[in-house]
Order: sequence, then structure tokens, then C-alpha cells
Amino acid sequence: MGKRVIALFFIFALAVGTLSMRMLTLSVSDAAVTAQAGNTLSAVVGETRGYIYDRNMQPLVNAERELAVAVKPTVQALNQAGAVLSNAENKNAVFETVENGKIAVAAADAPLTEADAKTVSRVARYSADGLAVHLIGYINADGDGVCGLEQYYNEALQGARGILRARCGVDAKGRLLDGAELQFTSENYDSPAGVQVTLDKAIQIIAEEALQKFEIGTGAVVVLDTATSEILALASVPEFSQIHPEKSLDAVGAPFVNRAITPYSVGSVFKAVVAAAAIENGTDESFSYTCTGAYTIGETVFNCHVHEGHGKQNLFAATANSCNPYFIDLALHTGRESVCAMSENLGLGAKIELADGFYTKAGISPAAYSLTSPQDLANFAFGQGELLASPLQMTAVYAAIANGGIYRAPSLMRAVIDASGEEVQRAFLPTPRRAMSEETAKRVGALLQYTVENGSGRRAKPSNGTAAGKTATAQSGWFDENGVEVTQSWFCGYFPYESPRYAVTVLKENGEGGSADCAPVFRYIAEEILKFG
Repeated sequence: MGKRVIALFFIFALAVGTLSMRMLTLSVSDAAVTAQAGNTLSAVVGETRGYIYDRNMQPLVNAERELAVAVKPTVQALNQAGAVLSNAENKNAVFETVENGKIAVAAADAPLTEADAKTVSRVARYSADGLAVHLIGYINADGDGVCGLEQYYNEALQGARGILRARCGVDAKGRLLDGAELQFTSENYDSPAGVQVTLDKAIQIIAEEALQKFEIGTGAVVVLDTATSEILALASVPEFSQIHPEKSLDAVGAPFVNRAITPYSVGSVFKAVVAAAAIENGTDESFSYTCTGAYTIGETVFNCHVHEGHGKQNLFAATANSCNPYFIDLALHTGRESVCAMSENLGLGAKIELADGFYTKAGISPAAYSLTSPQDLANFAFGQGELLASPLQMTAVYAAIANGGIYRAPSLMRAVIDASGEEVQRAFLPTPRRAMSEETAKRVGALLQYTVENGSGRRAKPSNGTAAGKTATAQSGWFDENGVEVTQSWFCGYFPYESPRYAVTVLKENGEGGSADCAPVFRYIAEEILKFG
């Protein structure tokens, strides 16, 4: 390593010596004149575009700074800059630019203040580890948004574009003026204008940390405000690099897929919807069924996950135990029209507009007429069959239960921010609608709270608060290379139970089960958020 550094040093020193001779020629040649305007030589040091802020005006982009050095096309400047350029590629690029008579700009390792070579702090749009990358998206080499908010608000963000330049004086022939000092000028650089979204940066960090901590290699987390359904966090893994997106194109796990808004088989987290439909139609929690381990309709057998069965169950026990035969019987008793209507009322099967023109996929919530047999309704009763919903959609379902039966579609856009950093246009929240009575929502919530306290959701209970929720392990219809069916693990819930503020969904692709994979993630998120007070 030491020999390599020494070799690079001597190569660089030799290049500087050669450059000394060439600069004598270039200094009197019109070929050296570049980017002249008003007898100055200039180079772009950095460009910015509009900010994307969280709900508390914390920047989600343009949040980091890096040092850049500007180098006049002189031998003296090149020598001065060498002290802050340890990267060989940077040194080569600087040398080539200076050799062509232009001001060179490169990332610097340390501050430098000389007449001919100076460093300046410039804005880095993205950080190396990224935050909410699937929502924010990334920009291309021309500075235009390619996907996510960068794409859908490209015009507004580009409208706040700014440039930082390095300049020095030249004569009419483009020759450097003796003693002309290098200066930096700003043209709307780092303007505070941009857009504000509903995300809470602190909660987004917690969500992303939770996915890493519990090694959810492929999955998602969504956090909503239960009162408004505003998106507080939306995380998907694996992530892609916003700085070098091309490196993620062929990466394992399809990192460009935003799993938080991708429809999946949902399994037993849908049982809250069936329970709501039954209670809304007059069935109470004492409705009973004796589970023997299977439910037979004609020649079709639907097995319980407990081979010997759960025995006699009421609605509380069946929800806590996630008993499929019980919910099949409950759905058949309630009727397909009521179950399908409740699903639709809770936003399943409908697109969500995250921002202007930024829509999610609708998923599938089957219409009553499409459930042509009791077997179809039986599958629907425990979240299988045609039903497909995204983590975002299912979080909105649980937010509606927590919100006294009022459903509101999730939203992401909050406001437009002007050049003075002030809000100039506020987004309207989607129109709320009553999906179920307040009494029904309260009773379904009690079932979910009982499940966390006494059933399959016990691992989700936060140590510093209360919660309600439901696990799921859904068959996907996907098969791995060994012919084994992939299952999706879920947990949907909200907290605190007595006065709900946050609805959370955790999804893990190809998991062991909602209780093992996702409930502990929910617990971690709830505990961390509850620390805020």
C-alpha cells in the first residue's frame, strides 16, 4: 500500500512538472478560454434543487454537506490542492481539467484556503445510507426526477434550482489576471423552497432501524397517524442506492420494488374485517363454533393450523387463536354481501393517491357476485383466495378501527414551501367516511387487544404501553426453487390501545409466521415511539 502511494505521489509530481511547461503556452492561447462571461473564468461547484421536508420541516434531502475544492488552472493552484486530494481519481481528473485551462472542481478531504485553491461546503442531495428512498426516489444525471416524489414533483423541485460557481478574473483573451483571487458565487443555491410531506423523520428512522435490527431482509413497515391516516413512516427493504442507482439494477431481492405499496396475500389480518362485518350485522362475540381441526364444504377441506382443532370457540377466542374454521363459519353466517361491503368500505381494492399523479396499485377485493360458491367465501374469510392488499392499505384498515370506524385514505403530501421557507399551499386531507359504527369499531378493537394480551399477538405487546393487533401467515401461491410455497408474515395493529395514535403494519416476505417474524418488530417500533411521550 505504501509503495503504491509513493508511486502515485511521484506520478502526480511528474505531471505537475510537465504541466508547468504547458501552462506557459496555454496562458497566452485562446484555446484556454472556457466558460467566460464578463471577463471571468467559471466552473460549477454544485447544483441544488428544491427540498423535500418532513412534517416537522426536517430535510429528507439536501441534509448533508461535503467539502469541494476549486482549483485555478495554474501550477501553483495544483500544488496547493494536492494536500486535500488523497483520491487518485480526483487527482487525475483535476490535473486533466487544469491542463485544459479550466477551473477544476473535486471532492476534498480537508478545508483549504489559498488564493488559487479553495474549499467550500456544498450540498449533498442524498446520504450514503438514504432515508425513505422508495418514496423519495432519485434524480438522473440531468438533475430530473426518475421515480418517487423526485419524479412527481419534478417541476416544483426544479423550479427551486440553484447553482454554486467558482470564478476568477481573466483578460479579454481569456488569460488569467495576475493576483485574481478565486471566488464563489451563488445563484439561488440551496434555496429553502420545496415540498413538505407527512413523514416524521424520527419515526421513519425507527421503522428502518427495526427492519435492520430484526433482519427483515425483504419486507416493509408502514406507520400511520390513526386520526388522519397521514403516512408517518413508509419503509421497504431491500433498498437501492440513490447515489448510484445503477448498482442496484441487478441486485438480489429487487430493491426498486416498494413493498409497502405492493399488494400481497394478507391472510389472517383480514379477520378483523370479517369480525367488523359480523358485528355490524348483529352478530355478537358469543357466536360459537366448535373447531375439530378442519372445515368441510362439499369435497373441499379447509384445515386449521392446529391439527386437533381448537374446540369450542367464541369470537374472542377465535381471534386470539386465529382459528380459520371459526371465521369460515362466521363469514358464511354473515353473508358474502356484508363481508365484501365492509372490505370495500375500508379501502381494499382501491388505489391510493400518495401525491399528485402518484398512485399505488389497487390490489383486489372481490365483489360479492364474484364469490360464486361457499368455498370462495370460505377462502375470503381468512384473507386468502383472490384478495390482495398492500401493507399501506391494511394499515389504513386498522387505523379506521382505531379511529372509531372512520376510514380515511392514507396521504403523503402536506404543503408547498416557498423561497422564504414558508408554507404557501396546504394539501387537503382525503374525505373521511364511516366504514362501521363507533360501537363496532370499539368491539373489534377489544378483540384485537385481547389477541395481543392473550393470543397469537403476545410478542407485539410493548413493555411501556398497550396495543391491539393481529398476526397472519398467508399462503402466497409463489413457490421457491425447491417447490415449497412461500408464505408472507404479517402483523397489523395500533397503539396505545386506550387512546390510539399510531397504526402499524409489518410485513416479511417468505417468513415463518406473523407471531415470530413481525410481532417483535411491531413491539420495538411501538416502544421506541412511546419513548417520545
